[in-house]
Amino acid sequence: MRVERAFVVMEGAFGLAPGGSSANDAAMRALPVLESRMAVREALPVPPAGWGEGALPLLHDERGRVYRYLRLSVTDRCDLACVYCMPPGGEHEHAVRRELLSFDEAAQVVRTFTAMGIRRVRLTGGEPLVRKDVVRLVELVRRTTEVERIALTTNATRLSELATPLRRAGLDAVNVSLDTLDPGRFAELTRGGSLEQVLAGIHAALDAGLEVKLNAVLMRGVTDLEAPRLVDWAWERGIVPRFIELMPLGEAAQLPRDVRVGADEVRARLGARLAPEGSLEAGAKDHGPARYAMAADGSGRRVGFITPLSNEFCDTCNRVRVTAMGDIRACLASRRAVSLRDVLRTSAGDPERALSWAIWWALAGKERGHRFLDASADEHERVGMSLIGG
Repeated sequence: MRVERAFVVMEGAFGLAPGGSSANDAAMRALPVLESRMAVREALPVPPAGWGEGALPLLHDERGRVYRYLRLSVTDRCDLACVYCMPPGGEHEHAVRRELLSFDEAAQVVRTFTAMGIRRVRLTGGEPLVRKDVVRLVELVRRTTEVERIALTTNATRLSELATPLRRAGLDAVNVSLDTLDPGRFAELTRGGSLEQVLAGIHAALDAGLEVKLNAVLMRGVTDLEAPRLVDWAWERGIVPRFIELMPLGEAAQLPRDVRVGADEVRARLGARLAPEGSLEAGAKDHGPARYAMAADGSGRRVGFITPLSNEFCDTCNRVRVTAMGDIRACLASRRAVSLRDVLRTSAGDPERALSWAIWWALAGKERGHRFLDASADEHERVGMSLIGG
């Protein structure tokens, strides 16, 4: 089935048509409608007396969630334009170079986060590999911080030439976004991307010794029938495939609800490949929200499921996001932000002390959940996915 047939709201090829709460939740709904898709920045209060003297506190919020995992975007630009991620003509807001965190600033941010308990860092975008000299950033983070694991999420278009340098610089793993193994459908979904280029990047990553996972977002009537093929292809290469439920963020919120494919439906399509129905197993400690089903043949191979809609995981969220411009975002579904970049560039004293207060304050009052299925909430629809770092 051609992709266009699945989207009755389109104008032309992928031209989408317009289409009991806490105080924090009420404020989230009240954000201005016409604000930036990047961020709605908030003023930072003065830190309390004595803040930062001695050891910094471990990161947690008022609901008791502990944060161990940082997603750090390095660019808001991408060389693809997937239909559920970007508007047909691409995003209109982009940071200019001076607005981005420099590599030295990014490393300082990571150092402060690790002093507050962060153990894993994932570099994201946009597409992180379009950032010039990104290998140098990986080397800098590895050499100057105490982070235990560095990973990167990529569309793999530039991975064939960068996999080995990234591995040598200290990168541990890559997650590659791949929704289809059909070249024509891939080009339609990405608005012009080359499947051959992506597959070459995946093989280069494997050859370089990087751990590789596959992230697939399925859409009914478009790619949902490809789940078995994606799993077989990944397993044959020692790759862990993972299926992410389509979230109603930004452009994806404009798509018909019935294109969303839940985890139970994907498991049913995989049939006898998976062990008999049972509860999914959580991933390793301090990793992300994926839960895993085991292969039926006892080989130890797994399939991951990330279920923000059918089985939300907000109560156990352990992730914090920082955009390429240095905005700390407590939740993917909200544009509320505090500028760590501005804190760094205006701080007259100890940068770690100033940063740690900004981080703590931004996370302390984090909302309970994303409210994707709450009909009265629409803040998530105004989020530019590629502008945050996903």
